[in-house]
Amino acid sequence: MSILGGALAMGRAQANARMSESVTVTTTTPGTTMDETTGTYPDVIVSHYAGIARIKYPTLTVSEKTPVGQTLAAQDVTLHLPVGLASQVSVDDVVTVTGSTVDSDLIGCVFRIKGLAQAGQVSAHRFPLRSDS
Repeated sequence: MSILGGALAMGRAQANARMSESVTVTTTTPGTTMDETTGTYPDVIVSHYAGIARIKYPTLTVSEKTPVGQTLAAQDVTLHLPVGLASQVSVDDVVTVTGSTVDSDLIGCVFRIKGLAQAGQVSAHRFPLRSDS
């Protein structure tokens, strides 16, 4: 194994050890089968990933924007997933926190993936999120 390969393996092991949340990543698609009881076509939820992750608020700074007289506050949130899972996750997928060993207030939080992950020589895939809850 090369020095770079060894360093990446060590960094990835450390990153995985810091993943204290459990999440599910899903996509909702319009249903094609009618529910006879309601007469509707219920949405179909497709699960892409269920497992360890890290939800990180990288800063306490909240940026305020005022488009057309509305004040909006935004705070960047990042989803860290183990390397090798980036192809299973897409922009607009829904991330639901199902457990946390360090912050029970995160349980039940729902986010939406708003961009692709970093790739290449990384210790974890980091996806930018926006809050959906």
